[in-house]
Amino acid sequence: MIFSYDKIAPNYDKFLSIVEEKSIDKYRKKYVPLIKGKVLDIAAGTGNNIKYYPKNSDVTLLDASEGMLKIAREKAKEREDLSLEYINQRLEDFELPDNYFDTILSIDVFCSVQDQDKAMKNIKRVLKKDGRIIFVEHMKTEFFLKNIPLYFSNLLTYPTVGSSMVKETDKKIEKYFKILEKEKLNYSFRYYLVTK
Repeated sequence: MIFSYDKIAPNYDKFLSIVEEKSIDKYRKKYVPLIKGKVLDIAAGTGNNIKYYPKNSDVTLLDASEGMLKIAREKAKEREDLSLEYINQRLEDFELPDNYFDTILSIDVFCSVQDQDKAMKNIKRVLKKDGRIIFVEHMKTEFFLKNIPLYFSNLLTYPTVGSSMVKETDKKIEKYFKILEKEKLNYSFRYYLVTK
């Protein structure tokens, strides 16, 4: 789906403006400021986390779409206090050093990851032994009735941007990481703070 993201990049923020306004932006505002040290922002997209990075943050923004990163670079021009690096690679097979990052930030990412196991292993590899990952993800819930609208949403989201509303991302997080904190957020969103 890399080509799809490049193609829709100029209209991506407009396309998801309602979702951002109603839910995701408030999670960014709450959880992004928790990053510390050397940070990896995975599937950073058009850079909607940038405005919430703490002052003087050192962040590597990773995304499979160069078109999305181009927009992120434009947004970053308003934050001269930051040290930013941009890497155009897939989450499943990016090449960065082992045990390198203090914090990894994952907001609204794994719905679009084709091989979640491979991606989880890769981010675990680059996380320092005492590092932390902040996950804010939407996923399939444990309630059948709540999942029905999610399955219908897939009819739009999967063909357009490869995003599945019913992935069991919680099971993957709990398989690969030690859970420090977790919380149910609105509807199908969940927050996890994890370590190795």
